[in-house]
Amino acid sequence: MNIFRILADLSHAASKITLCIAIHRNSSAEGVSLLTQLLYTLVFTTRYLDLFWVPPSISLWNFFFKVFYIFSSIYIVYLMMRCYPRTREKEGAWKITTWSLGACIVSAPLVTMVFNGWMGWGLFAEIFWTFSIELESVCVLPQLQLLRQTSVPTVLDSYYLVMLGSYRFFYILNWIVRAASKERYWEPVAFIFGVVQTVLYIDFAWVYYSRQRVKLRGGGVVDSDDLSKSFFGEAVHQRQEKSGQQRRHSRGGRGTRRPRERNNPAFSSTWEFELGCPGH
Repeated sequence: MNIFRILADLSHAASKITLCIAIHRNSSAEGVSLLTQLLYTLVFTTRYLDLFWVPPSISLWNFFFKVFYIFSSIYIVYLMMRCYPRTREKEGAWKITTWSLGACIVSAPLVTMVFNGWMGWGLFAEIFWTFSIELESVCVLPQLQLLRQTSVPTVLDSYYLVMLGSYRFFYILNWIVRAASKERYWEPVAFIFGVVQTVLYIDFAWVYYSRQRVKLRGGGVVDSDDLSKSFFGEAVHQRQEKSGQQRRHSRGGRGTRRPRERNNPAFSSTWEFELGCPGH
């Protein structure tokens, strides 16, 4: 294990801790995508199935971080669903999540067979691992979509993004070092989808740092106009606008709806919040 792998694991763990602290400090999970966190939970529970048959003594380092990633992801989801108010995500984010999940389920067996061939009973564990790698590469999509749409305060901060970015940066350096060493490490599935994940993280960072932020409770207010600078977010936004125009056109002569009045209490808030834990 080289120094870059160690730094990558520590950065990844730090991003989880940073997000938990931010949620507790603000007593809110506003602006954090529940769908993204659910996908991360699914990623780690399917990737680390070897916890059931690999003794911890083989590598205490790997054992600790595998358990930490799983339970920290579950804990974040628990905070968002039971303890603190969160932003309700719109239909677009659910569609992205469904399509991403479905694509990974369908493609994982095919990708595994292409790159690894038939492996006997070990093929099933390898399929789950490939599925987790593919899914992790697109986990951030619902979060990007949420940032593109929301204007409520968000608890996401620069520390969280720095930790996520460091995690990907150090893992790329880890791959380069291992590929250049005598080990001649080559894992095409991890490389291909790692590049996809890195590109989306860069887009995520660009969205965050290019927008105007108004500090509020340690977080910031998202300016939706600035979010259009995201190349992915803009593509999704244009697609949704086009779809909406087609639906309005298909209604033909049914007339146009009266626009909602912003001062009407019924429409004063686009987002709903949940509050589960007593005392919050």
